[in-house]
Amino acid sequence: MAAVGAGSSTAAAGPGAVSAGTLEAGTASAGHRRLKYISLAVLVVQNASLILSIRYARTLPGDRFFATTAVVMAEVLKGLTCLLLLFAQKRGNVKHLVLFLHEAILVQYVDTLKLAVPSLIYTLQNNLQYVAISNLPAATFQVAHQGEGFVAIRIEDVGLASFSLLVLAQLGPNSDQY
Repeated sequence: MAAVGAGSSTAAAGPGAVSAGTLEAGTASAGHRRLKYISLAVLVVQNASLILSIRYARTLPGDRFFATTAVVMAEVLKGLTCLLLLFAQKRGNVKHLVLFLHEAILVQYVDTLKLAVPSLIYTLQNNLQYVAISNLPAATFQVAHQGEGFVAIRIEDVGLASFSLLVLAQLGPNSDQY
């Protein structure tokens, strides 16, 4: 008889009682929600500051840096960051990290080759992004760049992006009105 009420049932504790599992799930849900909004805010600030800083650097008088160098260095930094996170995930064990990388890259080479195609297209896109930022006002580029995302999400939103570009074109590239 003693084993009947030994489980983690809320019925044994009475009505309105909350089990420890429910508390942890609610806390995790609130934590995930907070992390989601923090991540969104960081990405918005990062995206806006990236466009403005690239535009500023590309319009400075004097010698320009090569866009390809900037793209390659950004990808190298992303790769190093991923390696560092994998290293932390493997709890600092270099042997496990090397075995994992060998398995993921060399043994499963077909998957690696499948990822090479979008990677090359992404690199081309980033290089063209530098060309666009160098030749367009920052606001026009930002609207056009976001319009690209609209196409990926919903094809109807292209009309909104086109309208925004039309309004910006009517203002002119040197307009300080907005």
